[in-house]
Amino acid sequence: MNKTQQNQPKKVLRIARYKSVFLRPTGVVARCGKSVYICPDFHKKLSRIVCILGDGEIKLTDYLHSVLKHHFEDFGEEINTIHARNQKPIL
Repeated sequence: MNKTQQNQPKKVLRIARYKSVFLRPTGVVARCGKSVYICPDFHKKLSRIVCILGDGEIKLTDYLHSVLKHHFEDFGEEINTIHARNQKPIL
């Protein structure tokens, strides 16, 4: 079995994991959130991901919620460490 064939199962698993983590409805209601402005290029890319990969079953809000949730889970410790280092005494 060559290297390309060996990587196929890993790639299939990564794709399945991506779909299960990011391309599913979250139940978050956009009108209860806040407006966030992003550059037009990112908006175009995000909209295409949601429309094409989400098969019309998810909204942009669902995708962004999932991406940010994953980011906070992956980098929460680092975020807290940076925050703790940046705290300055008030007086």
